[in-house]
Amino acid sequence: MWWPAESAPAGPGGVLARLLFRVLILALAAALAACGWHLRGSAPGTASLEGVEVAVDSRVGRNELYREVRVALEAAGARVVDTGAGVPTLRLLNESRSTQRVAGGRDDDIRENELRYRLRWELLDGDGERLAGPELFQQVRSYRFERQEVLGSEGREDALVNELRRDAAFLLADRVQALTGERRE
Repeated sequence: MWWPAESAPAGPGGVLARLLFRVLILALAAALAACGWHLRGSAPGTASLEGVEVAVDSRVGRNELYREVRVALEAAGARVVDTGAGVPTLRLLNESRSTQRVAGGRDDDIRENELRYRLRWELLDGDGERLAGPELFQQVRSYRFERQEVLGSEGREDALVNELRRDAAFLLADRVQALTGERRE
């Protein structure tokens, strides 16, 4: 019988049970790490932009996308500055989303929808020469839309868009690190 480490019976059998429990926990943790599993937004290859200055030029305004990209770049160690000479510039060209029904009819109470998020961007070096782009990040997620819970379903879609935007911002930070890292060496 398995016991949590603290409630295992005393004596030689209890010591063995605690030891086996700890070994089991370590084996499970190692298995999860080995298969590549990680929490969203905590990717193991997180970009390192320590000491790098980067400008963000948003053609879509200073909205949630702009804020998420700044947060991702700063989390990677970059110093986000206003556009200046000699500073690489990440240009956010276009952001869009669309929803398409993939299951369920017009009169069904529950439908399966597919949300597509697209982000066009490019990266310029300090002299204005294009390092990458324009490129398109596109992500797709499915979710349930319930007619009886319209507000909840719309909130679910907004939460998915925010999650996709955050994922795209982390991907952009990785790309900026890869492209500016190549140029610095």
